[in-house]
Amino acid sequence: MNTLLLAAGVTEGNFIYGLGMLESGMSVSLEKYVLDDEIAQTVRESMKGIPVDDVTIDLDTILKVGVAGNYLSEPSTLRNLKAFWLPELLDRDWRKEWEAKGWKNIFKVCCERVDEILAAYEPQPLDRDINRELKALLRKADKELITTTVF
Repeated sequence: MNTLLLAAGVTEGNFIYGLGMLESGMSVSLEKYVLDDEIAQTVRESMKGIPVDDVTIDLDTILKVGVAGNYLSEPSTLRNLKAFWLPELLDRDWRKEWEAKGWKNIFKVCCERVDEILAAYEPQPLDRDINRELKALLRKADKELITTTVF
């Protein structure tokens, strides 16, 4: 696990820095960005902890099913399971199921996810006033760069 993400989760810090970075930040990988986002979500969810209350303890079901019973067939188990976050990219299938689905490694999964994101992306036009202001800032920055650059 990315130790920066874990540290950010523990300290409730910034999850954004370092996502997708390779070579000490000299390059960025979209596939790594997608994977790091999944890891960041895992850390965020882990830091929330596990709620312990009357609903999640579900004492009525425990008393009904008993020690050797099957809790997986209970409706309350399914309801409580839906409350937990599950990863989107990291495969949690048994090995035989994973092999039957084509042995996709995490890099391949991330490549496919990047392709999906890029295919669905529709850029939104920038507000005219904001666009005008940004262009003015760029012109000003260019002038300052030209007058202050010393070689």
